[in-house]
Amino acid sequence: MLFIIRKYYIIRIMTNKRFEPQRLQMLASGAQIKAYVHPTRMLLLEMLAKEKRTISGIAKELGVHPANITHHFKLLERSGLILLVEKRDTGKNLEKYYRAIAYTFAVKPGSEDSVNKKALALSILKNDLSVAINSVSDTDAKKVSALLATARINAGDVSRFVLKLKKLIKEFKAHDAKTGVAYNINLSLYPNDVDRISQKNTKVNFNV
Repeated sequence: MLFIIRKYYIIRIMTNKRFEPQRLQMLASGAQIKAYVHPTRMLLLEMLAKEKRTISGIAKELGVHPANITHHFKLLERSGLILLVEKRDTGKNLEKYYRAIAYTFAVKPGSEDSVNKKALALSILKNDLSVAINSVSDTDAKKVSALLATARINAGDVSRFVLKLKKLIKEFKAHDAKTGVAYNINLSLYPNDVDRISQKNTKVNFNV
């Protein structure tokens, strides 16, 4: 047990686990996937991967009341995606520090019938964009590009386009550097009811 004197009162560190997150954690169970696929919880995991944090500390940084994110912490802890790594008794309250179990998470659904894999894949992309929408600023100098198009494709060509998307992702990741701005690339290829869409209005490009 460790005692620290700070500003004339004693902080008693009750537990202190030396924990280092894994580099990558694959999520296969329905419970873990459902806990992960949520914009707020994805953001919390990203913050907790960098360092151990308290609920009140993160709430202050996000500009929300701690009660607004407490249930997210409970769900993440219950599903095993975060761990309680330290408790500090300040004399006024008990501070609990949490840490994500991994720096990066990847979803690989199992054979559970409760998980709709196709809908899940699109939900992950949707939630990733939701996190970005909530954090982007109109005064931010960082560029945002968005491309959206619809086309009728023969079944035999779908695999060819998927392969091109994978190659683009691989090229994008190969440019990862120690300096520069962190960017996400979000790609998807999914069926649409084009009969309800005018072919003249199936392309949208933004570069701002």
